[in-house]
Amino acid sequence: MKKGFTIIEVSLVIAIAGLIFLMVFVALPALQRSQRDSQRRDDVLVFLETVKKYQSNNRGALPASSTDWTNMKEQYLNDSFRDPNGNDYMLDAKPCRSDKGEDCENLPNLSSMDYTLHIYTQATCSGEKAVGTSNPKNLAVMYRLEGAGVYCANT
Repeated sequence: MKKGFTIIEVSLVIAIAGLIFLMVFVALPALQRSQRDSQRRDDVLVFLETVKKYQSNNRGALPASSTDWTNMKEQYLNDSFRDPNGNDYMLDAKPCRSDKGEDCENLPNLSSMDYTLHIYTQATCSGEKAVGTSNPKNLAVMYRLEGAGVYCANT
């Protein structure tokens, strides 16, 4: 009698190996997306720390115009401050035009990856939304995540 594997045994091993590879390739994109979103959250926090440095150098004031925000970004952040996809972060700064505790008006459509940090002055985060406050030095930064939802962080 010859010793060896039957065709059924070989087919079974190949099928199991194929299932394992399939599971890895299905899970890999979700893991990569999660890692990129984690980096984006960290980048928002780095940006907020940069704003605090700017404020400490400017008697607590925030940049007054879009140009000032861009200049602050260029002066205080290095060229490596980019989205994990390699695109430069854009800044969209505006005051929150609402009463205390209400959602900021004209919340941006954060349905696509446009690499924009949406900055609201005189606002704070409430979940995935920015709401108005009475403190003009409060700042909320919102960013659309690739996986799902919006990340909002505040000073």
